Amino acid sequence: MAPRVLIVEDNDATRTGLCELLKRAGYSAEATSSYEEAIRVMREDTPDLLIADVRLGPYNGLQLLVTSPKRVPTIIMTGFPDPVLEADARHLGAQFILKPVAPPALLTLIEDQLAGRPAQELSGPTRRWARKQVPGELTAQVQDVTARVIDVSYGGLRFQLGRDAERTLPPSFNIVLPQSHVEVQVDLVWSSRTSDGLWLYGAALSEANQAAAQAWHGLVDTLS
Repeated sequence: MAPRVLIVEDNDATRTGLCELLKRAGYSAEATSSYEEAIRVMREDTPDLLIADVRLGPYNGLQLLVTSPKRVPTIIMTGFPDPVLEADARHLGAQFILKPVAPPALLTLIEDQLAGRPAQELSGPTRRWARKQVPGELTAQVQDVTARVIDVSYGGLRFQLGRDAERTLPPSFNIVLPQSHVEVQVDLVWSSRTSDGLWLYGAALSEANQAAAQAWHGLVDTLS
């Protein structure tokens, strides 16, 4: 059977064009314009590949990747360069490309993603950081609320707040890790609610304070 590709794009012309391109290339392509419809489709029948725009109303394409019931090879597309979103997309294992992209290059990237091959970066060189799962319990203070750190990298972290925590965080805020005496500024990239009602967040490290960034990198290096 032809690989099934789900396209999530709120621009009608782009969505139609991508769908026609993939069908001509022999793929089984399905397209939707919203996060809500896309997550419903993914829960009913997980596609072989996801192609999603960054901006989907109040959501973004990365949230589809995070909330998917199964890990799906993903290509995130956007018309505007965004190094924070690009870094987090790559942390999550997705490719991040800028529109417009030449059809042959996109088809090659799709083939690479479906085959699990390392793909050539289409939007220029990007630094990649390996994520490290946090052993045991590592807590942090986020807006005067205690958070549980899930994993870390040189580029940022994922953390979890309880069911009663406020979902909305500012675009930029400080995270304090009392045990390590480390405080860093981060930029919020995405947020998602888990099936058990907890809030999960992804944040990218701000490089504005180099001393704080170096302290963060040292913390990451100490985690096995």
